[in-house]
Amino acid sequence: MSIHPNSSIHSITINSLKPSRSFDGEFVLSDSSNLNLLFNKEKSFKSKFFTLLIVNGGTGNLLIDSTLHNMKIDRVFYINYNQIFRFSELHNFSAQIVLFTRSFYNMIYTGNMKIKNDTAFSGLPSFVDFNKTEFSEFLLSVSDMQKEFSKNTVLSKEIVCLLLKAAMLKYIRKAGGENYIDFKTNKKISYVEDFKDLVNVNFKELKRTSDYAAKLSITANYLNAVVKEKLDISAENYIQNRVILEAERLLLNTDMSVTEISYELGFSDKSHFGKYFKKTTSETPNNFRKKFVAAQ
Repeated sequence: MSIHPNSSIHSITINSLKPSRSFDGEFVLSDSSNLNLLFNKEKSFKSKFFTLLIVNGGTGNLLIDSTLHNMKIDRVFYINYNQIFRFSELHNFSAQIVLFTRSFYNMIYTGNMKIKNDTAFSGLPSFVDFNKTEFSEFLLSVSDMQKEFSKNTVLSKEIVCLLLKAAMLKYIRKAGGENYIDFKTNKKISYVEDFKDLVNVNFKELKRTSDYAAKLSITANYLNAVVKEKLDISAENYIQNRVILEAERLLLNTDMSVTEISYELGFSDKSHFGKYFKKTTSETPNNFRKKFVAAQ
């Protein structure tokens, strides 16, 4: 397979895909044949929604951020908000795709912390492999969603929302169950989730733990302690990893120069960015880009 950086990353919403129908641009369930734009092998996408991709047949590859995955039957993929993805080498490929926004998933408050909101998605793997029986059961959940989505009648949105929560619980259970269900049940977890949200928005401008501690009105030492306790990584390393993730996305999915990427990520010059990148990855940005392309 040959992967080369693209000239740009296309940010997409559900409405920009022009589906034949949706719930107010917040939910779509469709066959892959009806969403051809997503499967353009020349484009990388950054989505403003969650995606479940249920592979029904054929083969292909899916690049999510810097990791290349094989697509095969019985495999279900999950793509988070703002992850960058691209399809390639599709052969007789077919899939069902569920696209949904955060607001749609959180539309119904059930009182059950395990399905109250999308906090449960934190740290989920990009795919799970179901066995034949589990996959058949998962497809039944998707089929129930499809039937209700097609009705589009009184309470259809609410019913689809609940069915979607059930499908996501099955994904979470297969991914590791309780290992991924770490909800906002206390103040420490709330700080960690707020910290993660702040980093995702501000990582280009703010790269110090103290910057985020100030926004949360706590000390840097306390923030670092709770992040270490809940994520098993220091706050500083979490920030660094987010910066490096974005750098890798840009290196693999655009033709931006290293200098352009350094400015895009808030560094004062190419040299500073290069040292930052190498400290975390043990290689230069150019070598990372060349190695990945050569490996394909």
